[in-house]
Amino acid sequence: MARAPDKRAEKAHELYQKGLKLIEIASQLDIPEGTVRSWKNRYKWNATLQSDKRNVAKRNKGGQPGNKNANGGPPGNKKAEKHGFFAKWLPEETREIMGAIQSADSLDLLWDNIQLQYTAIIRAQKLMYVRDQEDKTIEKIEHGYGETSEKNKWEVQQAWDKHATFLNAQSRAMKTLEGMIKQYDELLNRNWELATEEQKARIAILKDKVSNDKDKPIQITFTKASEKNG
Repeated sequence: MARAPDKRAEKAHELYQKGLKLIEIASQLDIPEGTVRSWKNRYKWNATLQSDKRNVAKRNKGGQPGNKNANGGPPGNKKAEKHGFFAKWLPEETREIMGAIQSADSLDLLWDNIQLQYTAIIRAQKLMYVRDQEDKTIEKIEHGYGETSEKNKWEVQQAWDKHATFLNAQSRAMKTLEGMIKQYDELLNRNWELATEEQKARIAILKDKVSNDKDKPIQITFTKASEKNG
């Protein structure tokens, strides 16, 4: 059974129909812009307009009245077969995600991936946090029995090892993010006349955020054991 639309999504749809931009709707409802865009795609807010355009295109491409192609071709075409195949084998949630992706343009899809990458970088700050020099991780990785005794194998990660791993991971992630931002910027400028004001504004905001994050010095303070005990 399909889930009932979120009340906030209905309100967002009303504001969208009044001509507000997604970023303006998000601001009014105090929710992330990505949530509004997800609703737009999931509930197909542009479906009516797109349907009208498709109908016009079909009339232009179709044959004369009475021709078997006048209504866009015979029933059971390849598109219908493909969607029937998906409906049979894919979960409803997966089909819903595919539907949202198909209705989004390349800039919005790339923007979603940029947001996911940036979120992962911020989240890693908590997941890979190293408290101090004594923040050692010891984990049992193997357990067994020999002929006369029990045998265990342990893995030890010192604080400096964990921190080095974190720095390397963050460096790679930031390079990936910078590449995605550059790709977005190039795609945006290549299609500047077709881009929305929202698509133009969001890249400047993210560039500023990433620039500020990179300019912040990394401060790590390790407390010596002698100082702790003293």
